[in-house]
Amino acid sequence: MIAAGFGPLASQAFAIALLPVLFRLYAPADFGVWAAIQAAAITAGSLLSFRFDLGLVIERDSAVASDLFFATVCVVCVMSLVLGSLTAISMSSIQEFGIGPASAALGCGWLSLVGFGVVLQSWLMREGAFAKISTGVVLNALATNLVQLGGALSGDGVWLVVGSVVGQAAATLFYARSVQQSADAPICSMNANAMMAALVSNRRFPQFSLPFTVLSLLRERAPVLIAGAFGTAAQVGLYSQAWRLTHLPSAFTSSALRPVFFHRAATEGLAAQHEAVDRIIRWLLIVSSPWIALLVFGGDELFGFVLGPRWQGAGGLSALLVLPASFFMLTNWMDRLLDSIGRQDLNLRLEAVAAISSVGCLWAVLASGRSLSEAVALQSAALTVSYVLVLRICYAAAGWSSSGLVRSIAVACILGAAVFALLAVLARLLEPVAVIVFGILLAGVITAFALLRARRELG
Repeated sequence: MIAAGFGPLASQAFAIALLPVLFRLYAPADFGVWAAIQAAAITAGSLLSFRFDLGLVIERDSAVASDLFFATVCVVCVMSLVLGSLTAISMSSIQEFGIGPASAALGCGWLSLVGFGVVLQSWLMREGAFAKISTGVVLNALATNLVQLGGALSGDGVWLVVGSVVGQAAATLFYARSVQQSADAPICSMNANAMMAALVSNRRFPQFSLPFTVLSLLRERAPVLIAGAFGTAAQVGLYSQAWRLTHLPSAFTSSALRPVFFHRAATEGLAAQHEAVDRIIRWLLIVSSPWIALLVFGGDELFGFVLGPRWQGAGGLSALLVLPASFFMLTNWMDRLLDSIGRQDLNLRLEAVAAISSVGCLWAVLASGRSLSEAVALQSAALTVSYVLVLRICYAAAGWSSSGLVRSIAVACILGAAVFALLAVLARLLEPVAVIVFGILLAGVITAFALLRARRELG
């Protein structure tokens, strides 16, 4: 977990440190265009492999795994060409969203790099090379943010996209080099029949995991496109960055826990993981609860203080999104639990409920002419219910008792309520900025204490 988690943690710390700078150099509208391209690139790029990459982690036979690896790379190449051609054909329609040919071409390059990166990461995950995966994540963040900082001098928002493409390229090249140098590097047999057989034997992944990924990405990325269809680029920027910032912790838990949990569950079974999972969830809830209270209490003041006055409104949206984001932090790696026991069908059903309900709520409210805040409030309620349902069903599928989970949620609710009440009392005595600063310090102290206790307990 430490090897898998240090990269995401370091990259997020770097990104968070630069947020006050980047958010003052680029306008919300610039982030709105970048978010739309990112949504398309990450969505399409993650699907290029048809999720055959997941079979690499489970396959123990090196020869079969090598055939599957190169077959999946071929699938990614073919799909990249297909999507590139479709983008060129649809350029006139794409320009209606304010995305020019240069940005569209960058988006195509971005999605191809994501597709290759997914396959390479799966091979490294198969070998348990979590530190190398983390190093790639750090390279991605460093290259992305440095290029975006330098490009801001030109005053052109396209540098947000250029930075992301450069960062993804740096990470993908590093993964390719790491796979090539590994002791159990894939060997290309150039046997088309064996490669096809490897794809056929892993057909359950495109059958179940591909639709699951589609729905997962629909839940995460489609809201940005829906907000763009009913609002301005600036509103898309506010919403996309509110979503991004509240989901930063879930990106860390996904990178740190998903590969380790998948690897351990596949090799040791689920029964041995119950106690560790209970403890991890308990400490994640405790760490997140004071920050939830702070955002709910004064999200707009916090965003204005940290990011600048033109991001007014993002704090209120973050306050609405933070509760489901905290539960997503617990569930975004649980899908591998069901993969490890062959219940991809259950994964698919759960993701369908979450995606259709949340995206449907957002679209229905905006289509009725109501405000973005009202739409996000209903979307957040649907997501929270869906994630709690996922936790309950995953525990039941694994045969684990949920009593520890219920106790952890109760403790986190009590702690969050206490922090909120304390801030409300201080608001009667101090200036808003002073209360926000105190809230940040208090949440930071609780987080540090909880992480130290968790380190001792899990170690």
